[in-house]
Amino acid sequence: MTSVLLRPCFGFGVGMTSTRRRKQNLLQSRHSLLRLLASVTGPVYTDNDPESPTVTLYTKEGCTLCDKAKDVLFALKDQHPHSLQQVDITDREHREWWDRYKYDIPVLHINDMYWTKHRLTTDDVTKALMQAKDGMFQPQSGQPNAAAMERNKE
Repeated sequence: MTSVLLRPCFGFGVGMTSTRRRKQNLLQSRHSLLRLLASVTGPVYTDNDPESPTVTLYTKEGCTLCDKAKDVLFALKDQHPHSLQQVDITDREHREWWDRYKYDIPVLHINDMYWTKHRLTTDDVTKALMQAKDGMFQPQSGQPNAAAMERNKE
């Protein structure tokens, strides 16, 4: 129920009753729950060989470039066995990744080392996974850090 507050010179305004506030709080709680349920954090697929590399995709719900990167990785998973994990940078517990990667997803790591961002090609994936399988993969330069960039602007 809405109560009307009359203001003589300026028309009227709408006040919020306690019932309306409770409904608004309930909607905010539902939104928080839906956000929790919409998290894309977790395994996408897992290779049975514990020695195979693990690719971590830093992403968020609705990222179309991330979907394209997953498609490239998925197409090569039989030729170059690997596991694929996703980390949703919008999850509360992943705030550090949001601070770093919010402008650059998708960002990918191999075996917890920075690999690349934005787009993948079949050749990029093949080369990196072969290096990782042979123990030769090294972290790449150019790892994004939005928080540092924002601090430098101040």
